[in-house]
Amino acid sequence: MCGLFGLHYSFTKKDSSDNIKQDIKILTKLSRTRGTDTFGISISSNDKENIFKINEDPLKALERIDYNSFIKENLNQLNSPLSINGQTRLVTNGTKFVDLNNQPIITKNITGTHNGIIVHSELTLNNNLEVLEGYKTKSDSLILFEKLSEFYDNNKVEFIENFQNYFKKLVGNFSIAFRVMPKKLNFLSSNCGSLYYYCDNKNLIYCSEKHILLNFLIKSKSISSNKNNLIKQISNKLIIYTDDLSIFLEFDIDSKVENNNINKKLNISTSKFKIFDNITDSNNRRENLKRCTKCILPSTYPFIEFDENGVSNFYRNYKKQNYLGEEKFLEVIDKYRSKSGKPDCVVGLSGGRDSSYGIHLLKTKFKMNPIAFTYDWGLTTDLSRINQAKICGKLGIEHIIRSANIKKKREYIRKNIMAWLSKPHLGMVPVIQAGDKPFMTLPIQLAKENGVKLKVQFTGYQLEQREFFLGFTGVNQSLQNNQRMSSYSLANKFKMFYFYTSQCLLNPKYLNQSLLDNFDGFIKSFIIKEDNLHFYNYIRWDEDKIIDVLEKEYNWSKDLTYGKNQWRMGDGQTAFNNFIYYSIAGFSEFDNFRSNQVCEGLLSREEALHLTKKDNEFKYDTLKNFSEIVGFNLDDVLSKIMSIPKLY
Repeated sequence: MCGLFGLHYSFTKKDSSDNIKQDIKILTKLSRTRGTDTFGISISSNDKENIFKINEDPLKALERIDYNSFIKENLNQLNSPLSINGQTRLVTNGTKFVDLNNQPIITKNITGTHNGIIVHSELTLNNNLEVLEGYKTKSDSLILFEKLSEFYDNNKVEFIENFQNYFKKLVGNFSIAFRVMPKKLNFLSSNCGSLYYYCDNKNLIYCSEKHILLNFLIKSKSISSNKNNLIKQISNKLIIYTDDLSIFLEFDIDSKVENNNINKKLNISTSKFKIFDNITDSNNRRENLKRCTKCILPSTYPFIEFDENGVSNFYRNYKKQNYLGEEKFLEVIDKYRSKSGKPDCVVGLSGGRDSSYGIHLLKTKFKMNPIAFTYDWGLTTDLSRINQAKICGKLGIEHIIRSANIKKKREYIRKNIMAWLSKPHLGMVPVIQAGDKPFMTLPIQLAKENGVKLKVQFTGYQLEQREFFLGFTGVNQSLQNNQRMSSYSLANKFKMFYFYTSQCLLNPKYLNQSLLDNFDGFIKSFIIKEDNLHFYNYIRWDEDKIIDVLEKEYNWSKDLTYGKNQWRMGDGQTAFNNFIYYSIAGFSEFDNFRSNQVCEGLLSREEALHLTKKDNEFKYDTLKNFSEIVGFNLDDVLSKIMSIPKLY
């Protein structure tokens, strides 16, 4: 289980920071035996509550630049009581990739750490477990501290009594350390004895095991080690103390607390305090990225520039899509339409909204007789397959599925991910999905096999422009009016090839069995010219109309774990790629998509910002499914991604 630890100094000298830093390091290393999934620490002094927490092994966290900057900043000027609380976490429930779950947990008025598993609480007795936005269950610890914060808000005078009554109803084991921040009042309690403390009237230290505390007292340079007989176990006890230890109470958890000093302290007006949470600070930096004042592209977008009014070069240079129109479309397809009802074209069908709607119009409105095809390379989702079946079944369309060697493809994906993690570069992220590119040349083969000449695709319309894919390789390629990748300039193709080759030489892990497959993907994307008819070059894209038709006509299935925006929901790797971009660069494909909608006049800037925030919510279930299909430990990989230095 998790390792809780705390250090409380009733008074600190200005020159004691080095010893205190060493004390924290000792306790962290000793407590690490109880959990290595995450690390967190809070430092409270002079009306400030500062928290650092990270999804990383505590030993690695102690060596991080941002952690040591945090420690230096908070221990730089000491001359007052100091309260330090920390945890080395072993995740039991509540994903560690929802920041609120990680400890120390911070609520409106309380910060604290919890070890154990609470099976039932007032929030879960009726199987009414709350769910976070983002489709992942709250941890029992988060629910616990939110409840305590609620008690404090509702009735400060009876807070302790309400706290005691609440714990009587809990099922499971718990050891907790928490702090009522406005009152600088600290609490320790356990119903199972997994909490020990030492107090000599000047200092208080607590942790989850007796031997950890004994070893700490031996190694500490600032705490005397000759009073080990003062170590006490907290079992069905409640301890309350102030930062300066002038008030220290210990009593049975069921005992009524009758102490005028405590009640008075709880009832007086709230102290002013400032909270700093480094994860929240990181999120705030991402949310407060400078963005174009017309569209929403951020300052971390490759090759972006802002004029004196904050308008980006991408907005200024954007040209709205020039739809060729239905008449032009009819002129083209009339040449191929079968009069006998035999197949007259092959069309790509991913099961996503764009291809589903496109094939619907092609069959019902334009009276074509398509054969649908899907290239399954191992990441086609189950819901997209269901949608394919619904569309083809109702329309009576033959559906050809061509499958790759899925076992090999998934192995290639895993090798590419592991290679990328060893030397991460955002320009190499698209390599993860290089194996899907045969879908671009498959229409040629299928058209020949079925005796048809027309090949229709529903991909690549202008809203899907993502200049940053190439921007992170150092290539400034403007994508306008559905430009095909094969039509890029020879100079830019050479720059891309040089970049990918250089990265493979700099990172030999890319030189694995997937290398030829990746090279084949480059050739199919940028070298071979395709002659597909691109549906959305002609027919205007209308999101509301598309969704309305699909839901009413076909009961089209949404992937709720993927989020409200169903763009690319059929691509199993999309959520993973976007997690990388969003974590490191502060934006994802969704930001680009919504920004293009603004440029096209389909959304206001405010709407785009709101929708993008929803689009970028953490998609744990989708990521978990991807990791299980490909074959890697999701928590390990996401932790490594989150520890990569940010561009913001």
